[in-house]
Amino acid sequence: MMDDEKADVLREAIDAYLGEVDAEGLDSDDLSWTLVAVLRRAEEERAPQP
Repeated sequence: MMDDEKADVLREAIDAYLGEVDAEGLDSDDLSWTLVAVLRRAEEERAPQP
């Protein structure tokens, strides 16, 4: 996955996360793990299938 693809995936995940929580509910730890999961899922989806 190229950097621009990763940036797009992360941007979408951040937008979705911010849409689900209020300003007081922001949690950097929760966001970081959400982003790790999103990147992993995106890389798996783009991986060549056997």
